[in-house]
Amino acid sequence: MTKVALLIGISDYEPGLNPLPASVKDMQAIAKVLQHPEMGGFAETDIQKLENPDPQKMQEAIETLFSDRRKDDLVVLYFSGHGIKDESGKLHLATRLTRKNPQGRLIKSTTVPASFVHNIMSDSRCKRQVVILDCCFSGAFAEGWSAKDDGSLDIRAELGGEGRVVLTSSTATEYSFQQQGSNLSIYTRYLIEGIETGAADLDNDGAVSVDELHEYAKKKVQEAAPAMQPEIYAVKEGFKILLSKAPIGDPKLKYRKEVEIYASRGEISIIGRRILDALRHNLGLLPEETAAIEIEVLKPYREYQQKLQQYEQALVDAIGREPTLSDYTRNDLRRYQEILGLRDEDIASIETRISPKNAVPFPDKVTASKSISHKDDVTPVKTLNKAVAASPTETPAPNIVKSPSILATSVAVLRNPRVMIGASVLATVVLTFSFLVKPHDASVTTPSPVESSILSATPTISPTTEMSAKNFYDSGLEKSNKKDYKGAIEDFNEVLRLDPNFILAYNKRGDARSSLKDFKGAIEDLNKYIQSNPNDANSYVSRGWAYYNLYNYKQAIIDYNKAIQINPKYALAYNNRGAVYADQGNYEQAISDYTKAIEFKNDPLKWPYYNRGDARRNLGDNEGAIEDYNQAIRIDPTYTNAFNNRGLAYANLKDHKKAIEDYSQAIRIDSNYVYAYYNRGDVRSIIKDKQGAIADYQIAANLYQKQENTKRYQQTLEKLKELQK
Repeated sequence: MTKVALLIGISDYEPGLNPLPASVKDMQAIAKVLQHPEMGGFAETDIQKLENPDPQKMQEAIETLFSDRRKDDLVVLYFSGHGIKDESGKLHLATRLTRKNPQGRLIKSTTVPASFVHNIMSDSRCKRQVVILDCCFSGAFAEGWSAKDDGSLDIRAELGGEGRVVLTSSTATEYSFQQQGSNLSIYTRYLIEGIETGAADLDNDGAVSVDELHEYAKKKVQEAAPAMQPEIYAVKEGFKILLSKAPIGDPKLKYRKEVEIYASRGEISIIGRRILDALRHNLGLLPEETAAIEIEVLKPYREYQQKLQQYEQALVDAIGREPTLSDYTRNDLRRYQEILGLRDEDIASIETRISPKNAVPFPDKVTASKSISHKDDVTPVKTLNKAVAASPTETPAPNIVKSPSILATSVAVLRNPRVMIGASVLATVVLTFSFLVKPHDASVTTPSPVESSILSATPTISPTTEMSAKNFYDSGLEKSNKKDYKGAIEDFNEVLRLDPNFILAYNKRGDARSSLKDFKGAIEDLNKYIQSNPNDANSYVSRGWAYYNLYNYKQAIIDYNKAIQINPKYALAYNNRGAVYADQGNYEQAISDYTKAIEFKNDPLKWPYYNRGDARRNLGDNEGAIEDYNQAIRIDPTYTNAFNNRGLAYANLKDHKKAIEDYSQAIRIDSNYVYAYYNRGDVRSIIKDKQGAIADYQIAANLYQKQENTKRYQQTLEKLKELQK
């Protein structure tokens, strides 16, 4: 028995077809795992790689691959590139020479028709044939993306047959996507991950079959891009063809599979956190190893969240320019939705919340392209003062401030259930938290010493220009105080138009952009500000927070490190860096940073105590967590989050009486504090106070419904049903 493979990657195309930079990298990455002795086990000499071939070379290679094979050989054909339909709807694999004539008709001689591949496969004696198509169609593009596989063809008919299995990145009526700037396309990335980590070995038998690889990749793809639907087509036993080996007893793989079990919607359940922490110790894994595994497992859902945010920002921008959306604009939004890979139900809550009067069904697409079917059950994008569902137990979330002496008071939008950006924020639902405190807050108009020196040194063109620029600047600050961030940005734009050297406007415009979730724009503004003020520690903390919201943990930590380098006793920089470590699951390092934040604080700050309490609780140190929550409550006796989370710690210690007391105190402070109702209901249910639990769950359900938190509302109703049986 011989295992042979032909891997084709086409990145370069003639004008008229979009380049696909990742395709050649896809091919090389597949080759690497197939020829690895502990994975695919293919001999290097039995793998042929074709990079940007012409039609003749590609056809010859395909024919050679399937010719003169024995019955028990395993033959693998992999293709990453453009897929195009001809006028009759037949699939063609594009080559580097593929083009259309002046009338727009496909020149078929420049392609490799799928029918050619079908005929060659049918003539082969080999009965174990695997075809993997990560192919795209160039007709749907958007900034940063290339849409794949347009057609309405039937791939089963095109490439089906006895003893074959075909894996496709999407159905024939859907798009698959290749993200600009990514090393690999989405589909291939998860095929590689499933083989490389062994995670695709779903039955733990030490081997990855084709159907297991399909199930693993499909799940991950749909978490990241719901509109994609990878498919598998097989005849006879094609599903069970074994493609690679998987390690048995590998502690990292065991931990990874446990993370998959306890991860839900981008987070790990509170009990799952305890189980995973215990498992890490039992397996002898380092915290940084398990943190890296968790980040990788949770990455697809977090990518999906970013896409929701991108769509929401596009909608906000569109409505800002056009309060009643025209059909033209709505078609553009529909197109953007497709490019992001979002379903109608994914964006429905965004549409209703952002613009109720515009929340009507989108018109049918005006082009001939096929409608997209979208996947994945989604929680709406987390927005201002919205609760976000996570684990069965409810905990609030994190924060960031302007300077050691000035606390932020504006509330910005949640980027992640673990992170809250404002000092006076309501809580977020999550099991593990660390407060990031927003460094620059537009609501604070008193300039810092650095800002004061900049204001006094700002060059001016004339007294009239100076007054005009300064007036717009003051107006922008006032609008930021009122949370009119769009208006503030318009004023700061005017400042910079009148006086391009008024660099503080970049700083404040960056804050306003962050508050509107335009974190890339915020980074651009802060970059310009930092160029002129490289020793302003606050600005690095601001930019670090923006990077954090873009999931760029590495750059966020670099910025917090820089802030600490400038000011080694900058408490907020330690606090925020600790929050990033906590978000990565590195609670030990987070605790170290929170401890420094407490040590170096100029004024009593509740957040580092609260954050350290959360980190300790997530490590199972409930007694230590209670001590920290006590400190936070001493600083702020109305701190509902601390009462709630101290209640969680008492509940973990099975001190149900004290847990109920804390939840009740949080409710006395804020009668709409939903998390405490929910958690008190849990404890009352445990101690068999059925009527008390029902009452608490009913209030929690009503509050969730008002907050439009559909998932938590449904989960609470399920608990009510169980108690009312």
